[in-house]
Amino acid sequence: MFGMHTRQTPDTAHQDWWIRYDAVALVAHELGRLPRLSDGVLPAMVSWLANQRRNVGLTPEKRAALEALPGWSWDPRDDAWIARAEDLQLFIQERGRAPRIRSEGEERKLAYWHSQQRVALSDGRLRADRVAAFRYAIRGLRENPVK
Repeated sequence: MFGMHTRQTPDTAHQDWWIRYDAVALVAHELGRLPRLSDGVLPAMVSWLANQRRNVGLTPEKRAALEALPGWSWDPRDDAWIARAEDLQLFIQERGRAPRIRSEGEERKLAYWHSQQRVALSDGRLRADRVAAFRYAIRGLRENPVK
């Protein structure tokens, strides 16, 4: 199923896509998220999933099927950035301060992420949509260092 390369007609390519999708969907629904290599799945399964984000020939039916998978995202990196900005916003709302690098665990990780975004912003390397989201996330700081 995964990893086999043969010359296909449009009909067999369509059938092969659904066979691969069904295999991924079974694992994804068992895990409650998309499978990763660390789950012991075949590398071809993980690659197939990644390739679907770049597949410009997907039918609306196939796009909808992918979107129904638990954890599916068309842009997982952007989603992760947004989630981190939301974490920062929540931290500031709950504690009234920015996370501290000299802390431990998740607070320390969030402090490093916060610091990296401030540097990227000051260097002009933060995308415009992220500038707005970052400023919104830190709006609760008394001495908002980002203007």
